Amino acid sequence: MTEPSAEPSAESESPGGTYARTRDIVAVFAVLLIVTAVLVIVLVQAWPASPRIGPDGRTEITPAAKTARFPGWSPTLSRETSLFVIVMAAGALGGIAHVLRSFYWYIGNRALRRSWLPMYLLLPFVGALFGLIVYLVVRGGLTSPAGGAADINPYGITAIAALVGQFSRETAEKFHSVFSTLLAPAPQGRDHAPAATVTAIEPLGGPPGTAVTVHGTGLAAAMGVRFGPARAAVSEVTDTRLRTTVPVGAASGCPIVYMPAGSVASPETFTVEDPAGRTAT
Repeated sequence: MTEPSAEPSAESESPGGTYARTRDIVAVFAVLLIVTAVLVIVLVQAWPASPRIGPDGRTEITPAAKTARFPGWSPTLSRETSLFVIVMAAGALGGIAHVLRSFYWYIGNRALRRSWLPMYLLLPFVGALFGLIVYLVVRGGLTSPAGGAADINPYGITAIAALVGQFSRETAEKFHSVFSTLLAPAPQGRDHAPAATVTAIEPLGGPPGTAVTVHGTGLAAAMGVRFGPARAAVSEVTDTRLRTTVPVGAASGCPIVYMPAGSVASPETFTVEDPAGRTAT
């Protein structure tokens, strides 16, 4: 066991740069479960009333309002209001589905950092807003003929909102590609985040267990480094540097740094040697 360093590491100095603790994971998971239960209740209670048969026994009448029942509150929602509520609830549920899938993946790979936790808590709100925006686009007649609230199939718009919430990033990219052809592109701001790059690694060779420093830019969100078929965890991560250790089973080649938005390869080759000094292939 190594002695703790007297100086704070770059990882601890970076806000949210440390790995999430057990209490962080339990707290976020509990919040997600509670929010999921609340959204399901809201979706069920706000669901528009089904058409009923009129007095003549043949004509279907769509109720104009419905009373939703919540603990201590029973509001009467018009059909239009119900559609807005269920669209936002479905978008938020889609966002939670994406969050839970990402949540267990990062936990299972022991790569969840505390800086990701706010994103997990905010993504359901993003899904709700995107679901509402897409619903307004559809109701505005840009992609389908306009109609009244009675003509809207709640199952269809709820499914669309849930998918939009689950794939909010892809939805944003689609909006960007569509409207960038109609509007002039905005200039990049001073705080625009450049793509990650790797400029150098040191040392350029060594056996498993060797400490390796990777230099570059935009590395603050790095999740791991792969040496051939073997993947290693990262530590002391900053925007311009990270440290890792050559794992057992590593092979010679260009190390690859894994980022949330993709991966970036080193321009230099790392030569893996066995303890006897021979090169591992």
